[in-house]
Amino acid sequence: MATHCRSSSTALSLLRAVGLVVTLLSLVASSSAQFAIPERYDGFVYNVSTEQGRGPVMWEVFVDPLCIDCKNAWPVVKQVVEKYGSALLLIVHPFPAPFHHNAFFASRGLHVAQMTNSSLVYPLLELIFSNQESFLNPSTNHETPAHVVSRLISLADNLGFPTNSFEVAFNDAVTDQATRISFKYGCSRGVVGTPTYLVNGVAVAGADDSWSVEDWGKLFDPMMKSPGFGMLYSSLAPGS
Repeated sequence: MATHCRSSSTALSLLRAVGLVVTLLSLVASSSAQFAIPERYDGFVYNVSTEQGRGPVMWEVFVDPLCIDCKNAWPVVKQVVEKYGSALLLIVHPFPAPFHHNAFFASRGLHVAQMTNSSLVYPLLELIFSNQESFLNPSTNHETPAHVVSRLISLADNLGFPTNSFEVAFNDAVTDQATRISFKYGCSRGVVGTPTYLVNGVAVAGADDSWSVEDWGKLFDPMMKSPGFGMLYSSLAPGS
């Protein structure tokens, strides 16, 4: 049975330790040099707000493609976005947990998709979810990393990605760096498990894969009904 991403104290202790190390290294490095600033904000936008004069509530979800809790949470995440439409902007950040040995490869595959055909990022994520068990630690103990990567490339091929192009991008240093930035970004936001949810930049305490559409509604409904919601974003809109 797969270990859930929030239920293993050993795994969480490891991830906290890794996050602390990254934070300490960041503090040390910041005193002498500027870390490379990414060209774009981390993460993959699920939907785009098209409603004029009203901006979205930003909902950020940190996801490990090989986390069973993320797989279980994903259908509800999609239902919530469908309920609120353009008023709720969803951004998913890949956060490959180091105790899921192949999570970095899976997350890197999503970055490759973003850079080659962004419309297939989420179909690829869902395909990885569907085949998740075959990429977990127990299933790949006797596989080489190269073979795991080749199977991920084959999954992408099923979605119509040209195999050669996807493989070349997978081995490009740009996608490697982008995946590292995603992990570091999660650490900088205090992420220690997945899924982790932020709403307008604030972590939602207690939110996990057990939350239903109704649970999220208790948070989002008052925000959508706030009298100042439309006026605030209208005043911030370009050209206003």
